[in-house]
Amino acid sequence: MSGPGARVRMPFSCPLCAYTGSEHAVFDEIMAYVGDNAHRVHLDELVSHVQSALRDELQLALTRQSIREHFLAHQCDQRIVLNTVLRDLVDIVSVAKNNCVLTSEEGTQSMDSKNTGVYIDAVRQLMCIYKQLESTGRKQ
Repeated sequence: MSGPGARVRMPFSCPLCAYTGSEHAVFDEIMAYVGDNAHRVHLDELVSHVQSALRDELQLALTRQSIREHFLAHQCDQRIVLNTVLRDLVDIVSVAKNNCVLTSEEGTQSMDSKNTGVYIDAVRQLMCIYKQLESTGRKQ
């Protein structure tokens, strides 16, 4: 198709996207490892493992940031994204919980309604993600 509305296929700027769908056995094994272990190991550690495997097995020298970006912004595997969000929410819940009770200079304590609301909302979101992971058979 030619003309002003024609789509031109551009080369991939992400080497991992270029491999995706290629049925390259080693690449597919590396990617499956990440998806299968996203609930067990933090993404940053998985990225480190993938970086080494790509370098050793496929002679691809990629930065950790580009590999992480591929998983979160290009590949968007639900298991990886949800587990990453889950870990982020756990941190938010902890901070919000710690900020729920305020202590005055006189030593009296009171509840901070804003932070309590943030805490409750974050817990709800956490539970939704757990349910989603459980329904996909990839329970945390």
